[in-house]
Amino acid sequence: MSRDRTARLRIRQFLAASGPVVDPSGYATGVLKDAIGYSGSSVAFIQLIATMDREGEIAREIRGKRTYKIEGLGVPPTPSAGALAPTEPTSGTATVAVPGQPSIEIDYKLLAQALIRELLVTTAAAQGAPVAVSSVNEDQLQAERDEYARRLELARAQLDELLGQPISAGLRGDDAAAGRTTD
Repeated sequence: MSRDRTARLRIRQFLAASGPVVDPSGYATGVLKDAIGYSGSSVAFIQLIATMDREGEIAREIRGKRTYKIEGLGVPPTPSAGALAPTEPTSGTATVAVPGQPSIEIDYKLLAQALIRELLVTTAAAQGAPVAVSSVNEDQLQAERDEYARRLELARAQLDELLGQPISAGLRGDDAAAGRTTD
């Protein structure tokens, strides 16, 4: 199972947005684990919560072996160095930010439209058929394609930096397999 590297940020964001997690039965840690969608083991999550408590990021109300309350200590949720911080999508958009880099706002509706257009153009070209894109200016299509390519390249660079390994090499290989060049 892979390590969840964004859990600390998600915990801070959740506690800042929703307030403390209180469970009268003493299972506040489990409630928080479920609330943020933590995918690792319960033991790893408990260790993370204990570390955050020691470091003053959160406060816990513990009686015996039970945790009844977990709250953030007023630290606004900010991404740690090199961590991606996607905001919750509202109205079909999301913003991805890396400290020291410009943030990227992704409009999923426009992205989906551009991908569908690209699919239609690529499929028609592969079949040798003329491409009829109704009421869409070819210059506008090219400008959108260039903008999405720029955004994709920036996102790849940010992911490479975050992961510490170039994932874009494999993606570029897929581009080459699809007949696109990355030069």
